[in-house]
Amino acid sequence: MKKDVLLSIAAAQYMEGFEPEFVNLMTQAKLYERNGKYYIVYEESELTGMEGTRTTVKMDNGTVILMRTGAFRSELLFAKDQRHVGLYETGVGTMVITTHTSSLENTIGEDGGKLVIEYTLEIDNSLLGHNHLHMVVTPAQVGIPD
Repeated sequence: MKKDVLLSIAAAQYMEGFEPEFVNLMTQAKLYERNGKYYIVYEESELTGMEGTRTTVKMDNGTVILMRTGAFRSELLFAKDQRHVGLYETGVGTMVITTHTSSLENTIGEDGGKLVIEYTLEIDNSLLGHNHLHMVVTPAQVGIPD
């Protein structure tokens, strides 16, 4: 059964020679479990610059896959102390994107929880920066209590 949840995302990107970039976002999402794996699904908005894109986060035994479909398609895989290569589609072409995950903490279950990932990101084998992703999932409130 899919549950309506509130998803809070805090992300930071540190690139050499540039000021750090921070993104804080709160959005509605769906949380569900299938075959022992938890999924978070939400629609990107104009705020993220990826309007028309659906993001699915799949969590399974220490591995997290972030999949985007629609206008901006990509798939990033995160697993502690591992390096993974994927593709990232943009309006001007496809790039090879590599993640190297230094830490991954996941407590998400049927009642929500948090996901914290520290990783580096490479584009076409060039280091882009160090990243921190922090997601918190909480049950959506139904009505306002008296």
